[in-house]
Amino acid sequence: MVFQTTKRKAKRISAENRTIYKPEAVYQNGFGTEMPPQKRLVEIYFDQKELISQAHAFFDYYEKANWCSPKGTPYRNWKLLAGDWIFNYEQEKKLQKRQRENALLKG
Repeated sequence: MVFQTTKRKAKRISAENRTIYKPEAVYQNGFGTEMPPQKRLVEIYFDQKELISQAHAFFDYYEKANWCSPKGTPYRNWKLLAGDWIFNYEQEKKLQKRQRENALLKG
């Protein structure tokens, strides 16, 4: 018994609508660790880690610091910084959860 399925038709987008949306071009030379990173690459990285809400905070924080350490030496790999940022964020969330649970137990 063979089932016939209907073919899906591609949606046609008019030329007027095509020019409205132009995504920002993403240029990479290697592993995407070039400094300073493109904001779009940071958003993609945090989206893959399921923490898109932290992408803008991370980017703005290091953009204000001019992508340099407190001593003034420039960072070489933004993905290492992002990994540390995510780890610290998750640890802070766990701490807040424990504090809420302890407050409920005491009260």
